[in-house]
Amino acid sequence: MNPIRKRKIEAETVRTVAMMILAGKVKDPRVHMVSVHRSELSDDSKNLKVYVTAICTDKKKEKLLAGLNSASGKFAATLSTKLNLRITPRMSFVWDEEYIQGLDESLRLTRKPTNPD
Repeated sequence: MNPIRKRKIEAETVRTVAMMILAGKVKDPRVHMVSVHRSELSDDSKNLKVYVTAICTDKKKEKLLAGLNSASGKFAATLSTKLNLRITPRMSFVWDEEYIQGLDESLRLTRKPTNPD
């Protein structure tokens, strides 16, 4: 697949998923307050991973991912229609650990050391 087309699909996926959640088109009560960070389309265009985070406990995180994965068909159908895709990718939602680690690292670097005076 053309790399430019691939990046366009990945960017549009992030926008579409975020807007559908904000607009209330996902009725699942497990899905709320989600940050959609990035997506990765496989080289054969059959699988699409969407990386998300939210402020929640581990138990609620699993419920959130289950809710998003149960609504993945609706997201994929909307995306396929919007971008005129011949192959509708199978979407899966994954917790974005890299984003969390990046936040932790930036917080660690920006904290000023305390002086024990």
